[in-house]
Amino acid sequence: MLHPAATPILTAATHGSELAATIHTAEQAATVTLIVTAVAGLYLLTCAVWPFGKCRKCKGVGKFKSPFGKAYRHCPRCKGTGLRVRFGRHIINRIRATRGAGTNSTSKGER
Repeated sequence: MLHPAATPILTAATHGSELAATIHTAEQAATVTLIVTAVAGLYLLTCAVWPFGKCRKCKGVGKFKSPFGKAYRHCPRCKGTGLRVRFGRHIINRIRATRGAGTNSTSKGER
């Protein structure tokens, strides 16, 4: 059974109160935004600590066997390293390059 104090709030939120529905929707949007921001931040932090992942073509081995199994050749995608730069690390590198290039042009010529 519902608590008597909770019943009016429940009926107001579910039976025709558009204001309560709007507030509820705004809270959900804020919660989803917060969760997505937190997950993206954790992913970028992970990419800053571990910038490389396994090559998807050779599965991190860096080489392929010949059909008869006696010879190897290097993976053309990773050039034999078995590593690839993660997508988040590309974003971090782009941010660093943009920030480094953003110097004030007037301060360079003055002494």
